[in-house]
Amino acid sequence: MNNFSTKNKCAKPFHEIPGPKELPGIGNSWRFAPIIGQHKIEQLDKVMLQLHEVYGNIVKVSGLIGHPDLLFVFDGDEIRNTFRREEVLPHRPAMPSLHHYKEVLHKDFFGDCPGVIGVHGKKWDNFRARVQQVMLQANAAKKYISPLNEIADDFLDHLEVILDEKSELPGKFLPELYKWALESVCRVALDTRLGCLSQNSNPESKKIIAAINTFFWRVAEVELRLPIWRFYKTKSYKEYTGALDIFRDLCMKHISVAMRKINMEKEVNLEHVSLLENILKETKSEKIATVLALDLMLVGVDTTSVAITSIMLQLSQNPDKQDKLYEELVKVLPAYNSQIKPETLEHLPFLKACIKEALRMYPVVLGNGRSLQSDATICGYNVPKGTHVIFPHYVLSNKEEYFPEPYRFIPERWMKNVKESQKDIHRFISLPFGYGRRTCLGRRFAEAEMAILISKIFRKYNVRYNYGPMTYKVSPTYIPNKPLKFQLTKREY
Repeated sequence: MNNFSTKNKCAKPFHEIPGPKELPGIGNSWRFAPIIGQHKIEQLDKVMLQLHEVYGNIVKVSGLIGHPDLLFVFDGDEIRNTFRREEVLPHRPAMPSLHHYKEVLHKDFFGDCPGVIGVHGKKWDNFRARVQQVMLQANAAKKYISPLNEIADDFLDHLEVILDEKSELPGKFLPELYKWALESVCRVALDTRLGCLSQNSNPESKKIIAAINTFFWRVAEVELRLPIWRFYKTKSYKEYTGALDIFRDLCMKHISVAMRKINMEKEVNLEHVSLLENILKETKSEKIATVLALDLMLVGVDTTSVAITSIMLQLSQNPDKQDKLYEELVKVLPAYNSQIKPETLEHLPFLKACIKEALRMYPVVLGNGRSLQSDATICGYNVPKGTHVIFPHYVLSNKEEYFPEPYRFIPERWMKNVKESQKDIHRFISLPFGYGRRTCLGRRFAEAEMAILISKIFRKYNVRYNYGPMTYKVSPTYIPNKPLKFQLTKREY
């Protein structure tokens, strides 16, 4: 019988899947409650590890008030099978508060163009179909290497300003990275520089920086805790939606400017047409361009910033790997302020391996997931349509079964034709940009942004972290939980 038929008569019933027992009336929600609970939301990484250790490769956590039952699958082959059988409209359970913002609070604006984040079904499919041809072009990101290089240079100038007397960055370094990421995303999506990295920032940049910090402070509380906002609009929820309103207004403003510019142009040099101009010309819709820019801001600021911190941490704590990266960088960047060009990035295989390895060890998001659109058989159990299946990539990518010496930073495992290369990497274990039709639309841009900034930092500085091993927490991305006081020492050449 086909393993993925609607019902497998040889499989065990869904209710027999192991998992923590529910208590009458309150299910398993009490486990995350203040004072009486066993777990903290911020420690979901430890919760996932414990579920796997106690119950095995498939675990059902039911009785979560305000949330659907969750099915955790700790098996690479089963993850592969589930992904490969997904339908034309894969449904990813994510961000119900953002879905509510788009589909309820501001339905009059978003209507049939709600974007790709927090959206599913035909609306998601129609929107993606209208933008993916432009977003996924092989050369789309290459046009932005020069402006992203300029933004990275500005950020390095900013670092010099915020270093203390010990040549250490401030403990709250992540919000500084938000400024770099926000500047980068808006340059790509809105054709503009906001001035976030300027020492004399303008009122607009100050407002958007405040909003981006508010959004990421509040999203964890709104998304991960008991969803009280469904019944009562809490202060956190109001601040969260207020930040979203600021983002939306910003996008609308700059896209209207871009549209007027396009309408005034008589001749167009196709070689220099921007992403935004392409989107506007292809879709003939300011709304689609606005919603796409909003989505890129929501998922392209926190994720790349957090990734940068993990890459810097691993290289700072593995000086032999940092030296090896520096040797590679010197060959293509003769001086620390050398300009990075598209062909430069093609000659940095160790850099790319460092990024992959850091994201394997500390993925920005702990797991991926799908809401099954048909019945399936997983790990020998019949699983009904509608079940929310979670793939805990953080747990699996740190297992010896899939990566020998998983807690060691070994970038070489991702490279070809080197002694330490790993030839049997399971391609469904580490998926920092998702999979299939729900792969991140901005992947190429995010990869370029990270590669450019890491190249610039480690070409100019020797980076150390002098405060011991780092711990992490979920908020809702997987972020460092100690002050990020990196010490930067300028290299002599």
